[in-house]
Amino acid sequence: MANGLEGAVVLGFFALVATPIVAGGIAMNDLQERAVVEVREHNFMTACHTYKGMTTWERWTTPLGWSDSWCDEYLHRM
Repeated sequence: MANGLEGAVVLGFFALVATPIVAGGIAMNDLQERAVVEVREHNFMTACHTYKGMTTWERWTTPLGWSDSWCDEYLHRM
């Protein structure tokens, strides 16, 4: 009986400690994603100008094409 009770106490303590940590991590991830979207919305007209002029080959084979691949979502708005 004591082992079962000790296990339940340990499990309950772990749940009390781990739940806020996991929830905080999820909330922080959501906050970061929203921040990235806001920055992209604000800067796509200037940041994606070079990307728009690149060929498909350049987009696939250059570091600038890789790092600015998010611009694909905004090209129709330029």
